[in-house]
Amino acid sequence: GAEELRSWGGRMQGSTRSLGLVAAALAVLGVACIALAVSHHAGAQAAQQELVSSGSKQARLFQVATGQSLDANYEVSGSMQTAEQPSEGVPISFELPVALPGPAPPPGPNVINIGPRPKKVPVCKKCEQQMKEIQKITDKIRRENEMAKSLQDDQSDMVEEYQEKMRQAFEKIDDRVFKKGRKYVEEIRKLKTRPGPMGPQGAPGSNGLDGVPGKPGKPGPVGPPGVEGIVGPMGKQGPQGYIGPRGPPGPVGLAGEVGKEGPVGPIGPPGPAGESENAKCSEIGGRVYKNVCFKSVKLESNSDDIPDQCEVFSPKTAWTEQDMIALQQMFKDRPTWNEINVNANGGLCTNFKATMAFEQHNSPVGVWANANSFIYNPSHASYPKCQLYGDKSSIAVYACNL
Repeated sequence: GAEELRSWGGRMQGSTRSLGLVAAALAVLGVACIALAVSHHAGAQAAQQELVSSGSKQARLFQVATGQSLDANYEVSGSMQTAEQPSEGVPISFELPVALPGPAPPPGPNVINIGPRPKKVPVCKKCEQQMKEIQKITDKIRRENEMAKSLQDDQSDMVEEYQEKMRQAFEKIDDRVFKKGRKYVEEIRKLKTRPGPMGPQGAPGSNGLDGVPGKPGKPGPVGPPGVEGIVGPMGKQGPQGYIGPRGPPGPVGLAGEVGKEGPVGPIGPPGPAGESENAKCSEIGGRVYKNVCFKSVKLESNSDDIPDQCEVFSPKTAWTEQDMIALQQMFKDRPTWNEINVNANGGLCTNFKATMAFEQHNSPVGVWANANSFIYNPSHASYPKCQLYGDKSSIAVYACNL
């Protein structure tokens, strides 16, 4: 199939070259015909002048028929000059194949002159010779036109034959693919089987290699106390421990002497906010949580951004994770998860004036908390980065003193 396609391509290229050579030959012959026609026209004009001077009036008319062009792509145009008109060129324009002469005009009426015998009309032998040559060239052009048309018909037949063979080849390929696909489906259906009854259990295999040790489990519950052992010798005094919780008050002792006035103690936590406190907080655009007025601000960098009309202070409290989530839900401006990202860059720190700062997105959020107000650490890092600004969604919450 590939060899036939290459042979058809070579035949088509050879036919195209032959058609180009024929078109070039026709162009040369057309130029020659136009030159002979111009020369004949000049000779005819000279003969007419002689006939007018001798008193005879005779003219020969002929008409050139318009032929059908073989290929519109071949077109020749130009200009030429003749010896009879040296001053200006004669523009010519024609299409290939050259138009063939049409039928001769009808003969003119017979004129009978009464009077003196007219002189013998001169015969232009050169004109007759040129007309014969033009007739030969015309016949040759007609034969070449027929040959070119035959070449075009051969090319059209070759193209149609090529297209038909390609269509048959594609149909054969489609048939083979379809047959193979159907055959594969039948083979696959034959291979399908049903599971048989379960066989007896085989002998146990040998023990495999030990796997990778797993992660340590969570600590188990505390067991019951054991039997009290024998008291050992008294050991050395250890370091001073943490201050424990305050015990119950003892019995009232005797009144002692009045001592000197002591120094002023630290400021205690703010008392419960009354209606006037809520009104004042609302006037500055804040919200009250556990008797403390808070205002929020959108952060743009890792630095404090004090809200307007807010005298910032740090409440001395021991708030937990629940308080942190409550403040987050109170001041968020978009849907935000309640889960805290303990691997973020926040932490329990005192390097900013804010009470807390948190991120906002649909995943665990990073939180910065003030150690003066919270006892819950939102970061599990040993050395937290203590960054107030997490990302572009971060909001800082400040406690305002009214």
